[in-house]
Amino acid sequence: MRWDPAFWRPGRVELAAECVLPLAPLGDFIERITYGPILPGRPPEPVAEGVTIVGQRELRPTGLVLARAVIVAEGCPHDPPRCRLRAGDVVLARSGVGTLARKRFTVFRQPLKATVSCFVDLIRLRGMSPYYVVTFLRSGLGWSQVERLLRGVGTPNVSFPQIRSLRVPLLPSAEQEALGARWREVARLHDSGRLAEAEARLDELASGLDSRLRKPNGA
Repeated sequence: MRWDPAFWRPGRVELAAECVLPLAPLGDFIERITYGPILPGRPPEPVAEGVTIVGQRELRPTGLVLARAVIVAEGCPHDPPRCRLRAGDVVLARSGVGTLARKRFTVFRQPLKATVSCFVDLIRLRGMSPYYVVTFLRSGLGWSQVERLLRGVGTPNVSFPQIRSLRVPLLPSAEQEALGARWREVARLHDSGRLAEAEARLDELASGLDSRLRKPNGA
């Protein structure tokens, strides 16, 4: 029998050993987590004006691409109140090699009525910047936790309990706000259609954050 904690919970032990800041479960900061309605055999009926459905196809790490998004009537079965997005919500593709495994999660910031599909999670935070959270999860320290959850799974997928269990360093609020301000450049590039440049800029932010959070070698 192995009693050493690193054998049974290597991810937890490694993160605590590598990070310079104390950690807390992401669940401590989640006000709401849900996904869109599951309606077998009832595809959405498009309308000209209404509520935009944010599905996996619309998700990019730097924002949303809504050119082909389906719009449905407000209050229809595909628009339940619990799934309606607010500015600052995290939207995360909860399964799939081509989506979740490619870090398809971002912050919702569009000034429009929108909801999530059944394959996208809405995560509403309190007391922690959504821009910090998505940048951290893209960093080496953050993404390594998600990779451990996906390892050995046929179709990559994360559950609500697993999302809540992800541990996040308690970065000071002023630094979280500064990171959010630096996201403006990411958003500007994304909104101008320069998606590759926007993602490269986001990678720079994630790399810088990873360096900030890691203990020096040998510490």
